[in-house]
Amino acid sequence: MRISSLSPTILKKRTARLATVVALAAALALCLTGCSPAPAEGPNIDSLDANDLPALPSEEKAENPIDFATLQEENADVYAWIYVPDTEVNLPVLQNAVADNYYLVHDVHGNESELGAIYSQSVNSTDFTDPVTVLYGHTFEVNQEWRDEMFGTLHNFEDAEFFDNHPNFYIYTPTQVLTYEIVSAYEYDNRHILNSFDFEDPAVVQEYYDYVVNPDSMVKNVREGEQLVAGEDTIVQLSTCTRPANDAARYLVTGVLVDAQATE
Repeated sequence: MRISSLSPTILKKRTARLATVVALAAALALCLTGCSPAPAEGPNIDSLDANDLPALPSEEKAENPIDFATLQEENADVYAWIYVPDTEVNLPVLQNAVADNYYLVHDVHGNESELGAIYSQSVNSTDFTDPVTVLYGHTFEVNQEWRDEMFGTLHNFEDAEFFDNHPNFYIYTPTQVLTYEIVSAYEYDNRHILNSFDFEDPAVVQEYYDYVVNPDSMVKNVREGEQLVAGEDTIVQLSTCTRPANDAARYLVTGVLVDAQATE
């Protein structure tokens, strides 16, 4: 559900949550494999942080820093862009309608590559309105050294101080800037999340949400006091391999939508 369509009570809850996150950020002073090259003249949003984006829902349109027209001219599968501050995650997001895992072994240009690209599968819509959206990206090891490409630096969130100091990530679409509060980061088993749970059932969604904010993993960080409510909240989970690689597990960084602003 889009934030802009929420009831006043729910919107007040989301606004209060985001205000708390922004205040905290100010107080604190601000197995897969992979890499995907950005377009040669790609957008420069490396310097963005929580203060660069709207803190509250607004009727005014924000300028979109992503040139989606150029990106989609080269590859129509590009439908979003994800930015996680102080990581190397500043990349396009793709979805292929024919082969769900096409971008497991193809880069953003559609070239064969073991490095892959950031992608979702067709079970998810491309407007981020599903209760649970999963984005996949590689964690890459070469000669026993972990590389920073793709989702590799999501493992920064294994550090409690980094997790505490980085409360948000951002997703850009051709029409919106979406702000997500990172509620948890943890190791999970390797099940296919979207095929393993019936997220059309609110009771199943709520049970899954309860786990997200209280995982039983030995590797985890959780934002204190978080609660997710089925029918009100939507989450995005960033999924990658564990470090060290374990075929029976995945590392998930989860954000809940707290703001959606229309763009020009």
